[in-house]
Amino acid sequence: MVKEVPVYVINGFIESGKTTLIKEIIENNENFRGNSTVVITTELGEIEYDEKWQNDNETIVEVIEDESDFTADKIKAIDKHYLADRYVIELNSFFDEKWNIPDYMAIYQQITLIDATKFKVMFQNMKKIFSSMLKYSDLVIFNRCNGITDLANFRRQIRAINQKAQIAFENMDGSLTAMLDEDLPYDLSKSEILFEEDVYPIWYTEVFDKYEKYFNKTFKFKTFVKSVINDKAFVIGRDVMVCCQQDIQFLGYEVINDSHVKVKEGDTIYLECEVKFEHSNIVDEDVVMLHAKNVTILKPEENKVLSL
Repeated sequence: MVKEVPVYVINGFIESGKTTLIKEIIENNENFRGNSTVVITTELGEIEYDEKWQNDNETIVEVIEDESDFTADKIKAIDKHYLADRYVIELNSFFDEKWNIPDYMAIYQQITLIDATKFKVMFQNMKKIFSSMLKYSDLVIFNRCNGITDLANFRRQIRAINQKAQIAFENMDGSLTAMLDEDLPYDLSKSEILFEEDVYPIWYTEVFDKYEKYFNKTFKFKTFVKSVINDKAFVIGRDVMVCCQQDIQFLGYEVINDSHVKVKEGDTIYLECEVKFEHSNIVDEDVVMLHAKNVTILKPEENKVLSL
């Protein structure tokens, strides 16, 4: 049986930040440690993959600048030479949309980067290219968003091309939000907010990044007890598939139990809580924490993996 080889595609126009993102992914992803990665780049921008960086990160870079050379046979030949554990393709968005990869490879995720400062003009003049670039994307990141007030319209224009992709907005300092408030699957104007369990990954990410917006509100949702710290504290959360089956992460929060209900590891619970930012004795620093106002023990359920 031939082992499936994962491929990650990062596309976008030149100088949109593709190389920087790829380097950050490879440097910071624990799954990339102790095995080999080949980056196939179809264009060379200002940011380079220097030899030291490649050696430090067990990464090899292959350059294919001519579109006629960018074929499944070429990629297969590269794989036959390196037998890498994974491939990352830095794709020139002007390449023909009909490019493909060998049958035994699988695209695990496609991320499209867009410079928000240039999007309005470029979209008006190159809608066909944007359509090709975006239609298979799992995640679209608008970067350099500082001072831009038309992000909601940008989102609608992307949604017209791709209904399923996640859309994120990144500022110059790297801070990222998955959604605008108007697009969240719950109403932040309410003092009490109930949401279904599949919304948890979005809620977790938003609270983690912008916890101040979530103060002085009560949140109600079904979750699972990961571990019990002591009589007054436990950890809740869910396993979340971030990009593929090989990248499942636990997203959880420490909970200070202000209720009178005792929980145990593995319990299925309905949690009513508030968001705080305070010192945790577990990690010995100030972090986002939850305070349980009420806990209801539910009938045991399978703690299924959610998708981000």
